[in-house]
Amino acid sequence: MKKFVVIDGFDGSGKDTQSQFVFDMYKNKASKNSKAIDKRIVLRSHPETDNYFGLKSHNALLKDGKINKIIATIFYGLDVIRSLILYYPKSDILIFSRYLLAVAYFPKKLVKPVYGFFSFFLPISDFMFYLNLSPEIAMERITSRNTDESQELQVFENLDSLKKCREKASLIISDWIEINGSKDKNEIKKEIENILLRNNK
Repeated sequence: MKKFVVIDGFDGSGKDTQSQFVFDMYKNKASKNSKAIDKRIVLRSHPETDNYFGLKSHNALLKDGKINKIIATIFYGLDVIRSLILYYPKSDILIFSRYLLAVAYFPKKLVKPVYGFFSFFLPISDFMFYLNLSPEIAMERITSRNTDESQELQVFENLDSLKKCREKASLIISDWIEINGSKDKNEIKKEIENILLRNNK
């Protein structure tokens, strides 16, 4: 049976790190099990830069202004849909870093209807993890990461945006598996792994 795993959250929550952990876990498990060695295990971290839509979104995230927020969000959505079309039918295990929580970047009155629309038409997983942490801790991580790696802050990477997005996310995560994203990354890894292995179906 196909397994679709989503690791979502906002900037600084550690979703890329945890998605990579999940990917490595399944790869290691497959390599030890001759029956599973040919499983197709795919990780997609949106926006990806290996296609036009993801690259357009990524570039818009590095620019200021409302129009770039709109461009980044629209092309992010197109990148996600592209990943679903290309990889959902063909993979045995598909792992997405960033998925439907991007609707929290919409105006508050649109969040629930837009989420409901996409949830109706797009695949929903039993393993949709939301890494939740305070905007203040998230901002500390973002600042530290960008200083270490000489990266520019993205358009949504500011305390005000993080606060608003977290508030809006609370409207739509009732069916998600909420994880305390402020914990040590290895504790979070273990918690996610335990849930996935306990429900190994």
